[in-house]
Amino acid sequence: MAQDPWQLTGAGPESYKRYQVPSVFGPLARILVRHAALRPGQRVLDLACGTGVVAQEAASLLGRAGSIVGLDLNAGMLEIACRHAPAGGATVEWRQGDAGALPLSNADFDAVLCQQGLQFFPDRPAALRESHRVLRPGGLAAFCVWRGIEHSPCHSAVVAALRRHASDDVAHRFQAPFGFGDGAALERLLREVGFREVEVRVEALERRLLPPEESIPGLLASTPVGPEVAALPESARRAIVAEVAAALARYRDGDGFVIPQPTHVAVARN
Repeated sequence: MAQDPWQLTGAGPESYKRYQVPSVFGPLARILVRHAALRPGQRVLDLACGTGVVAQEAASLLGRAGSIVGLDLNAGMLEIACRHAPAGGATVEWRQGDAGALPLSNADFDAVLCQQGLQFFPDRPAALRESHRVLRPGGLAAFCVWRGIEHSPCHSAVVAALRRHASDDVAHRFQAPFGFGDGAALERLLREVGFREVEVRVEALERRLLPPEESIPGLLASTPVGPEVAALPESARRAIVAEVAAALARYRDGDGFVIPQPTHVAVARN
């Protein structure tokens, strides 16, 4: 079973590391790891690890006696993760694999962490059952999933501009990260596949952006619609930047922006 084609190719993983990690995924990794309450010596699976920002955050907490497996379907993201592996703390093994059919042993991990990956899995129940399978008895799973796009002013503004200057299809695909924004549905699904002590919370995360002339093209380049946007006429690309910047004027902070982008954080035990 393959994962959803929300996959970065070409220069996409590098753009993701440059623009997405500092602005939002680094701070989010700290939140996710805090909710997981990791302890020294534990073994952790970083599922849909991307460029490895969660593993990097967790490594020092787990210490030299701990270990991490960072697993992702995207070879390009794993290549970036390998180049930026934690310099100390827990050992990290990077592996390519499918969340719906994990190439991992039963009951092998104390914790499974998944940062903004669950919404992309084409068979979410299968992926959650696999996460449950590889957890040791009493093990903890922590997933974070964006709330609906209506709670994300930045992405809502980009979608509106893409509809005007690219296409409805490009705009629709850009919304994929917000495709599972129902917290109650997330809780039900976790319980249905066998997790217990399930709690879903909302964290009021903020996305910090550089000046729009850099941050908006960078954001778009770090998504799978980046090549299509890059192929637009320069006038259309300039219009997208200008319209998004105008829509976000209330969130100005110096030359850039500080924009709310809340996320659900689900914590559960097997």
